[in-house]
Amino acid sequence: MAKQRSKSIDRTPQENEAISDKVEVLLSEGYEMDQATAIAFRMYRDGELSIPAKTSIEYRRQRTKKKSLLQQMKEAAEFLGLDEFLQNKNTRK
Repeated sequence: MAKQRSKSIDRTPQENEAISDKVEVLLSEGYEMDQATAIAFRMYRDGELSIPAKTSIEYRRQRTKKKSLLQQMKEAAEFLGLDEFLQNKNTRK
């Protein structure tokens, strides 16, 4: 069986930025998060979003900050011995 790739892998950082920006606009217009996200992805799918040629500096900063924070959280969980506990909790259904 062929392994399916996530669709997010097929999107460029610029496309992700355009989708994220549209979600923010829709949220500010009063849409709920789920609905705003669905609308933004439908607009992306239908080619209705304007995709920037380059990613913005702010987008790159946020992405780097998020990766750094996730790494710090993983290290803290390891240090506190919570990493095994969290893995066991996530595999239990």
